[in-house]
Amino acid sequence: MSKKLFVEIVSPEREIWAGEGDMVIAKTVEGEIGVQPGHIPVLSLLAHDAVVRVLGARETGEVRAAAHSGFVSVSGEGRISILAETAELAEDIDVDRARTALKNATESGDTVALGRARSRLRAAGEDVA
Repeated sequence: MSKKLFVEIVSPEREIWAGEGDMVIAKTVEGEIGVQPGHIPVLSLLAHDAVVRVLGARETGEVRAAAHSGFVSVSGEGRISILAETAELAEDIDVDRARTALKNATESGDTVALGRARSRLRAAGEDVA
């Protein structure tokens, strides 16, 4: 059994990130799931306002991404696929634009847009209620 997981975060348009990590934490419709090497196979629905964290990845030790709707697939071979409708790495998030989207979604009452704006800000490290 490998001591690392192979993780890929993909959207219909492109691969957002792929690499190795020690643990993946993702928000599903049933709550947060944490996956380490040796985890049993799982297929779960990704929440529409999810933040995905890959711990032990990169030289910084963590990859964070806002991911919206889709699936989390865990294979028995240590491979995790985050298949999201849309996804964005934390370092690619325009925080000002996400704050504007949060304000607009709050004013309009659009709960899906509100969740996406919140997850983008959380992924970028911002405090959001």
